[in-house]
Amino acid sequence: MSVSKRQASSRWRLWFVGSVLGLLVMTVCGRLVWLHVFETQHLKDIGDEITIRYQKIPAYRGMITDRFAQPLAISTPVAAIAVRPKKLSDSAWPEKLAPLMDADAGKLRDRVARSSSPFLYLSRYVTPERANQIEALELEGVEVVRQFRRFYPAGEVAAHLVGFTNIEDKGQEGLELSYNDWLSGHDGLRHVLRNRRANVVRYVSAGQEVEQGRDLRLSIDLRLQYLTYRALKEAVARARAAGGSAVLVDAWTGEVLALAAQPAFNPNDMATRTPERVRNRPVTDLMEPGSPIKPFTVATALDLGLVEPDTLIETSPGRMRVQGHVISDVSNYGEIDVNTVIAKSSNVGTTKIAMMMEPSALRDRLALLGLGQPTATGFPGEEEGFLPSYATWRDLDRAALSYGYNLNITTIQLAQAYSVFANGGVLQPLTLLAEGVTPRPVRIFKEDTVQKVLPMLQAVTEEGGTARRAQIPMYHVGGKTGTTMKYADGSYASRQYISSFVGLAPIANPRFVMAISVDDPRSQQYYGGQVAAPVFADVMDDVMRIYDIPPDKLDQSMLAGRAN
Repeated sequence: MSVSKRQASSRWRLWFVGSVLGLLVMTVCGRLVWLHVFETQHLKDIGDEITIRYQKIPAYRGMITDRFAQPLAISTPVAAIAVRPKKLSDSAWPEKLAPLMDADAGKLRDRVARSSSPFLYLSRYVTPERANQIEALELEGVEVVRQFRRFYPAGEVAAHLVGFTNIEDKGQEGLELSYNDWLSGHDGLRHVLRNRRANVVRYVSAGQEVEQGRDLRLSIDLRLQYLTYRALKEAVARARAAGGSAVLVDAWTGEVLALAAQPAFNPNDMATRTPERVRNRPVTDLMEPGSPIKPFTVATALDLGLVEPDTLIETSPGRMRVQGHVISDVSNYGEIDVNTVIAKSSNVGTTKIAMMMEPSALRDRLALLGLGQPTATGFPGEEEGFLPSYATWRDLDRAALSYGYNLNITTIQLAQAYSVFANGGVLQPLTLLAEGVTPRPVRIFKEDTVQKVLPMLQAVTEEGGTARRAQIPMYHVGGKTGTTMKYADGSYASRQYISSFVGLAPIANPRFVMAISVDDPRSQQYYGGQVAAPVFADVMDDVMRIYDIPPDKLDQSMLAGRAN
């Protein structure tokens, strides 16, 4: 074959091969253009048919229990039902879904039609059984989201303590809020294979491990919490009062055994969570305590060696003038000893004792007692209160402070302060946790001083005292009543009072302290001894029995009855 023929044959083969390759390239490019321009939705549907996705594993929120592991807040498994409107291919989906959601099919359809969201929750809470039935329908665009819902077995009884969570299971009030990080844990992730209905086909691999929330054990005794809640609720209703607070503590350990407020709310029912009901009055509502401060005034004077229990104080004619202001007693008690000053709750006697001290002496002791400052419980929203500075105050300010005016405190601060009379003069800071860590106890008064004050507190609850209704069978108790006018709009309101009582039991070896305050009682009886003291008696009688405290007030007839 000639050279020219061989060259022509080679050119033809190269042209043919090049043409074939070019045709293949054009075919591939054309197919790519076709798929990306005209087959986009088809490719998307294929991609959606089976995909590997991340699935969130919700963390279990820790349980809140009382000191004996009785549940106060638990998480129960529920499911949420959601839809992706653009994927709803079955026109009859509302009719199929509504019976399992106890809903109206027309309303479900309208709700989805009005929404512009690509993902919409139809219900945040359905039972696992209903969720399984809905999954079995295999409705495209309908998804079941597994989660937990918070439930509060004690309901209203422990509502102000425990608080509640929101729809995302985050703490909003109470200890649910204070210890939200401790209770929450951290959600996990895992790779799953999903079909086009978003249902999990199988698990592919593990991802981020779930970290479950930790449990929280409180110092609360649910038995005493219920008794306190019930007694306070009855007292507030009986007095036709605006509200009330009660705090019961074990003074030896500083553990809060019960904390109740009225009005209450049901944490399981969102409709009852109004601001007025949710407010935790024992830690948020401030008051001028009045007469419960008088034992601290006397204890300070005893500690400084200025008086003794039998020191005589002239209170005639039942009133005295300080810087143009008249301080008066209910009656003219004449010349009485310090014991009687407390038993009769004499404002004149207390003022005269306070005037024996250096101007800063009483105020400093009240500050050491934690009055006018938040407790160590860490409760959210706790008010600090107010204790005046003595740098610029007058004699009238000192006098008012001695009988419980010119300062603002909370009910829980008052309960904490009275722990000094149960601990030989040592202040035991409070805790809401079982075996919780509290700040180091602080000595406020000499032990001998406290031993002199305890009989004065006992006399308040016995014949001739202002709190006879605080007495309980077979036990001697002690305490102090208070009835103060409410301060509002720059002046003291007419016929509006805070009625209070704080007591200790048993007085021979005090262990339990309980402070009660009732806001604006509207019945004919409004004194602290009439309104608040009975709450102490109702609860403390059961406390003595439940904690098996030996009786210290038994006469022969009682002993015979017990023997029989």
